[in-house]
Amino acid sequence: MVAVSPSPTTGQTAVRVLFILDRLGEPCADWPQVPDTAVRAIQSQRKLQKLDFLVRNPDYLANLIITRWQDGSLPAERLLDARAVFEEREPELHTYRMLRNDHGAYEALDNALSVLRHLGLIAVRRAGRVSDERVRRRDYFLLQAGADQAQRLRESEEVLAWYDQQTGYVAAAVEGMTGAQLKEQQYGQPEYATTPVRRMIGGISERVRERLDEALAQEGLA
Repeated sequence: MVAVSPSPTTGQTAVRVLFILDRLGEPCADWPQVPDTAVRAIQSQRKLQKLDFLVRNPDYLANLIITRWQDGSLPAERLLDARAVFEEREPELHTYRMLRNDHGAYEALDNALSVLRHLGLIAVRRAGRVSDERVRRRDYFLLQAGADQAQRLRESEEVLAWYDQQTGYVAAAVEGMTGAQLKEQQYGQPEYATTPVRRMIGGISERVRERLDEALAQEGLA
């Protein structure tokens, strides 16, 4: 049984978002409104939240890896990633469940984003204005200073290694996937899809453990 940790602190969330932008952001040089020193970006809060969900929930990440191995999108070696994130890397210390809102898993990131913006590590731009009061989305840019800070943390703060390694596993698992495909995959899990709005999304550990054992045995990796 995977225990669920209390809600992460603002500092933990800020570090996690910094590594998400560093590992999972896209090249953005030709994006509109790109800040001068931006090096990578994630388009829309919805996509940022879906990637954060995978970082925070090792069981859902392992399940995604297994599914993509089954459909031929990932090689068998990636199953070892699933075993690592699900069984070997103290998931009970790093599982932070999320609430569901009208658009899926969601947690307010405003405080953590404000810290990163105040330090000059990221920038946020509004895009796709709907009216004077509403914008279609917000885009999140990692600035060069943020990339440098992520590298310093990677090299000097061993206690933060989990965040960097976990975002690396997510990057390998979602390679080539669009935001819409991420949404479809997450809503494909009954525990996720049937969670009422403003309730905590439940785990899928037992089902994933069975799938992982079968997949590893099939590939001779058990």
